[in-house]
Amino acid sequence: ARVIPATPSRLREVEEAGNEMGVELAGQLGQATGGGTREALGTALEALGFAPERTDEGTLSRYRLTTCPYADAVRENPGVVCTLHRGIVRGVLGSISPDARLTGFEPKDPDIAGCIVEVTLEEDRA
Repeated sequence: ARVIPATPSRLREVEEAGNEMGVELAGQLGQATGGGTREALGTALEALGFAPERTDEGTLSRYRLTTCPYADAVRENPGVVCTLHRGIVRGVLGSISPDARLTGFEPKDPDIAGCIVEVTLEEDRA
């Protein structure tokens, strides 16, 4: 994270790398991501160490990440690390539910945690 400048072109590359990592993660979790899109994304976020808490409002699911296992790296270069994480979420979603969209991604102070990830499903499915 220290050596990658947070320029627009590099951040696009970082997000694409994160997307590929998310696809790989979804494949590694395999059956553990069963049970619907919401549960599958929660499983992936847990596997990354974020301890997510989920709330649902119709087709919108909001995950509050209660821990930041990458806090040291985020302090060094928040743009790069958080962009990588956003890409990972996109990759997981693309693998488990192509009709789900990442509609919100709000990084927070890594020492406090509480980042917000919002996902909207095309239709209301668990």
